[in-house]
Amino acid sequence: MVGHVLVAPEAVLAAAAELDLLAERLAAAAALTAPATHVVPSGVDEVSLHAAQHLNKAAVTHDNAVAQGILELHHAAATLRSQLATHMSSDIVRAAGIAATGSAL
Repeated sequence: MVGHVLVAPEAVLAAAAELDLLAERLAAAAALTAPATHVVPSGVDEVSLHAAQHLNKAAVTHDNAVAQGILELHHAAATLRSQLATHMSSDIVRAAGIAATGSAL
């Protein structure tokens, strides 16, 4: 029937939990690998300093992208939970309306 959507709350909550877990795993991996992505110059010559600066700039860009990804995963999980709560409350209101209509007959 058009307009009907079946929502399994436990599946939505499980998906949100998986997104949060993925964000936490990504954060843990980033924390472990961050020291390896930031380098110190191998010498005091201009080439070594410039190469280290370039690599560190790329590492900071990577760190920022990972941090943004972590935030977006947590945000997606929160959005799923929020939308589920809205859906369930609307469903309860509709069910009460149907029950009231049925008992009035």
